[in-house]
Amino acid sequence: MSLKLRFALLQTSLLFLILLGVNFFIYYLFIENNSRNETQNIERKAAKLLLQENVVQHPEYWENPFLLKDFLVANELIRLIGPDSMVQKEIYTDETLLQRPAKFIPATGTVSKLVSTDNGFCLYVQVPVMENERQIASLEIARKLVTLNDNVQVLFLALFYTTLGALVLSVIIGYIYASLVFNPIHRLAQTMESIERSGTFRRLEIKSTRKKDEIAQLGQTFNEMIGRLEQHFEQQKQFLADASHELRTPLTIIESYARLLKRWASNDPQIREEAIEAILSESVRLREMTKSLLTLADSDERQRTEWQEFELRPLVQATAASIQLTFDREVRLDLPEEDTPLKMKGDPEKIRQLLIILLDNAIKYSQLPIDIIVREQSRHLQISVVDKGIGIEKEDIPQLFNRFYRVDKARSRKNGGVGLGLAIAENIVKLHAGTLEIQSEPHIGTEVHVRLPKD
Repeated sequence: MSLKLRFALLQTSLLFLILLGVNFFIYYLFIENNSRNETQNIERKAAKLLLQENVVQHPEYWENPFLLKDFLVANELIRLIGPDSMVQKEIYTDETLLQRPAKFIPATGTVSKLVSTDNGFCLYVQVPVMENERQIASLEIARKLVTLNDNVQVLFLALFYTTLGALVLSVIIGYIYASLVFNPIHRLAQTMESIERSGTFRRLEIKSTRKKDEIAQLGQTFNEMIGRLEQHFEQQKQFLADASHELRTPLTIIESYARLLKRWASNDPQIREEAIEAILSESVRLREMTKSLLTLADSDERQRTEWQEFELRPLVQATAASIQLTFDREVRLDLPEEDTPLKMKGDPEKIRQLLIILLDNAIKYSQLPIDIIVREQSRHLQISVVDKGIGIEKEDIPQLFNRFYRVDKARSRKNGGVGLGLAIAENIVKLHAGTLEIQSEPHIGTEVHVRLPKD
């Protein structure tokens, strides 16, 4: 069963339940109103019988129905019931009213009972007959409600056919409406199947008249998702192309020098020394590239370890001291006062790796001292790494986070870079729900600002 038909049937079922409740209410209200009016008419007739004509003390009225012709009408019963529930006097024009046995009901007021029989509704009304403030009998007047029965049949047929027509229309209109609603979803499914079969990315066409409804939002979300997937797919293709190129270069160099060693290095120490040095250099570069690729893949997986709250100050101080000792370069620190806590929640090892990447880039492309500035903000900690180096052209800054991208490939190769550091740094920052911003001017220097949430 299709989703459209299920939707239409569900809507029709709900409408049927609503109409069923409404019909019962109308039916009950109609009968209740009519029976109340009939009860009031019978009460007035009973009052005339008891007070004006006083038929209880005149048996001749009961023996000669002609005398009660003004009171006894068609489809009616009048009887006097004693305290022992025996009928003392009785007159009637419809025998079906006798089917309900007489029963004395002690009461101080009128008692009415609407009875449903095979022949329709019958109304029984009892009025107490009092003597010396004591009930000596009950005057019961029963009436077969012929008009009500006829009206009930008309009402039942009207409600039945109205309900049936409403349900049929509900199924038809519901199916048409469901088709209009689910057509975009059907197109979405077809588009997804087409993407799966062809392997090409396609987007949904969204009508301008439906840009604000939920289905249109679903289509827009799908298009955005396809856009991101297409972008990631292109990035992966570019990544594979760049990675294969970057890996091919050191492997080619190693192979070339290995062949050179095999042919000529046995008799020439200088060639042997040059070949060994080149193979060692490219092997180290290949190892560092492989290590960076593995680190980047691990960052892409975003597998969070058990994060902990730690103090950023000693981590920055220790990392700066280590870099300063290793590269023999001055790293200046600008930190808040000692009594100002710099606590944050995250992975301290990844934050240390982030600092090493930023400091390593600053050392490669500058000769002057490097500054690390840490500032506390309302909900963030900002780490800035500032160098006075060669700087970066403005148009190159957006490309810096692409894998294997290098502003100056020749200089980067000389310095040992493979173009993965900033991509790893960006993933670390994203993993900690932070932001990374680079500001640079050629021949003036570069500033890298990292904002990390405290918790």
